[in-house]
Amino acid sequence: MSCDDLRPHLTLLRVGHCRAPEAATAIGASWRFTSFPAGVAVIRHPRRGTILFDSGYGAAFRQATQPFPERIYRWLTPVHLSTHETLPKQLAARGIGQPDLVVLSHLHADHVAGLFDLAQMPARVQTSSKAIDGLDVGRISSLRTGCPAGLRDRLRRLPLERTEDSAQVDLNAFGLGAFGVGYDLLADGSMIAVPLPGHGVGQFGLYLPTLSNGPAFLVADAAWSVAALRQNTPPPVSTLRRLGHAESYLRTFAALRDLHLSQPELRLVPSHCPESFPQEVDQ
Repeated sequence: MSCDDLRPHLTLLRVGHCRAPEAATAIGASWRFTSFPAGVAVIRHPRRGTILFDSGYGAAFRQATQPFPERIYRWLTPVHLSTHETLPKQLAARGIGQPDLVVLSHLHADHVAGLFDLAQMPARVQTSSKAIDGLDVGRISSLRTGCPAGLRDRLRRLPLERTEDSAQVDLNAFGLGAFGVGYDLLADGSMIAVPLPGHGVGQFGLYLPTLSNGPAFLVADAAWSVAALRQNTPPPVSTLRRLGHAESYLRTFAALRDLHLSQPELRLVPSHCPESFPQEVDQ
């Protein structure tokens, strides 16, 4: 058995996509509509099984955005999900029947809906304390925070685990000190949850230092794309205020850009980046 067989392996999947104006995601971009993939990371751990980071789109999104006013969400960001792109189909194609753990970066619909396409709910589903507490809001507030009531109610019924119950780790050891305190999700240093405030409620990313082909940092929606980090083009403040806390987002974005410049060998993976999710391929 090679050393690589003892390291986690990362696969990146596109589980549907939406269409939106480029200008909503990057300062100075055009107003033409473009596709933004809903990215899912599959981490196959040699001892802990299959872990998903987010779950993309699914039938639950269409169900939750059928009534009004939730239908506004569907109008603003038209969603496309072909049969072969659904999460169960893509997992089955890779010989994965059921994930052992699902980590949700935050609870926006495009990150959680695919979870409910699975034949059985995974034994463990985890997200941050702030995200869980943020489910305790009314219908309109839930829609404004990106989680239509139908999805909010399904999430409420799950025994969600809190990321912060894991052991704390010093992120300075990984060159990530700017992001505060991390959490060792598997207690072996292979999956470190990193707070990325500003987008949504309680957003976390996932730092993977021991992958078989080099470390990666899954940064969820803390940046729309790797190109945005290279070019220093965060979304306009109007977008940031609609989807979270603008000032916090810009601080997180700046820290990610500094990280990208200081550690160019570290692969950063934003959830909606066409460069990171060009097609369904093993990474």
